[in-house]
Amino acid sequence: MTEESIYPAWHQALAYALTGQCLPDLGRQRQPDVPSLAAELEQRAASRDIDLTWSAAGSDYVVPPDLMEGIGAAQFWAVLGELRQALRVGPPGSAAAVTADRPMTPEESRLLVERPPHH
Repeated sequence: MTEESIYPAWHQALAYALTGQCLPDLGRQRQPDVPSLAAELEQRAASRDIDLTWSAAGSDYVVPPDLMEGIGAAQFWAVLGELRQALRVGPPGSAAAVTADRPMTPEESRLLVERPPHH
């Protein structure tokens, strides 16, 4: 058994969520590498090996449990969001809204200085 085989199937699981295809040649990783996975998926989409249009509509495929072994749900969804951003796929208007700096309201100021009783 190679050391790599004990790692989670990060790239396979993330790619499956976006494409619905099992891509075992993506291997296993200790941690996901979003830039390299995004580049790989863009290359495969350009050569029409995979289709990202389902994901571009904001839909994700349900990842098989064997691909999710060793991957926490919160971590997975956070990295999937990063990957979607890197690939520029997602539902229209899915980008986070950015607001301009503004002065705090009196309520926000009060909450900022308020301390719980145990402090």
